[in-house]
Amino acid sequence: MLFDHFDQVRIINLKHRIDRRAQMLGELRRIDAADDPRVAFFDACRFDDAGSFTSIGARGVYHSHLAILEEAAAHGASVLILEDDVDFTPAARATVPPTGWQIFYGGHYAAQPHDLANSDIIGAHCMGFSADIVPALARYVRGLLDLDDHPPIDGAYVWFRRAHPAIVTHFAVPPIADQRPSRTDIAELRFFDRWPGLRQAAQWARRIKRHIARRNTGTAGA
Repeated sequence: MLFDHFDQVRIINLKHRIDRRAQMLGELRRIDAADDPRVAFFDACRFDDAGSFTSIGARGVYHSHLAILEEAAAHGASVLILEDDVDFTPAARATVPPTGWQIFYGGHYAAQPHDLANSDIIGAHCMGFSADIVPALARYVRGLLDLDDHPPIDGAYVWFRRAHPAIVTHFAVPPIADQRPSRTDIAELRFFDRWPGLRQAAQWARRIKRHIARRNTGTAGA
């Protein structure tokens, strides 16, 4: 079981997104991890303005990852960070990172899929870090905040890997964690998520899209 290889598993979730929390609890049940004592929800950081980020949500995600990393560093722990829009594939149950791994990508969208190690990566929805690199990574991610032009959290992880090329990174291929179609908390809401009448229709459309995706990957009904 994937979770067995981490001291902590943290799920980033805004308190008001009870829909996503419920869906994540369902995902945990699907992979037999609902009662895992290592798992805890993390109340996502919230801000009133975007600051130096492209959106309020991007700022919140960045600081949420950072807070989890700093907590893990304080405890000398390895950590798996999940965002609350994760859908696991059946392979997640049996996935085992290879010996010596230090950074683990459970999900990824790559600009160069055939050269993951050197590619820009979009997404930080399922990221694992070994205890030995967490302190340095936390310092690095916090240090980027001093820059006038810094990346979002997925870019920060890419920057860190490029600054430390000796670090052993493992990508799950194919990914074991996809991002569930869901109303965004990071970017500006689309028009159909702002109007109550259209919002419900959008929710149904996302459920259908999710069902089709699961059917195509053999996870429907799992």
